Amino acid sequence: MAKIKWLFIALTLIIIVFLLNTNQQSKLGSNSDQIFGIEKEDIFIIDISKADENISLLFDGQSWSIMGNDSLMVKENSINGFFNNVLNVKRTSMVSKNKNNWDKFNVGDSTGTNLVLRDFNKNILSRIIVGSSKSEWSSSNIRVNDEVEVYQTNENISWQLNTSPTYWGELPKADTTRTDSL
Repeated sequence: MAKIKWLFIALTLIIIVFLLNTNQQSKLGSNSDQIFGIEKEDIFIIDISKADENISLLFDGQSWSIMGNDSLMVKENSINGFFNNVLNVKRTSMVSKNKNNWDKFNVGDSTGTNLVLRDFNKNILSRIIVGSSKSEWSSSNIRVNDEVEVYQTNENISWQLNTSPTYWGELPKADTTRTDSL
């Protein structure tokens, strides 16, 4: 009978330790793996900046344009790819809680690529800083809004945050349907 009593106490202790361990580990994960809780229809301005380069894409309710560039039309595949990939990216694991490590993970104010999404009234919907991951080519490092934590993402979005106007735009195609009259 004494052996069963000790076995019962040991089993109870093992269960308590397991529950405490599970609780502690759950605190290490993020509250939500979704980075953006934004609908595509709510975004009217996309600001992307890295170092001294920046680009702003504007939506007028019908089409996208590049601010300060009247000669290029926004490529549909670039803007659609942005919405399909960047807005749906998820954070997977925390890589740092230390502000001093931001530059190490390329998410410092001067080392990362800043992405700011704004609504119709130019209010900030979300701001993230994205850096390329040195250890994992298929993911990016991100810092969301003013959070200190740095997370890894489920896919690499760094390449889609390009500040080059020719990445986002192209010259309008010449109208080939026009015929010259004699």
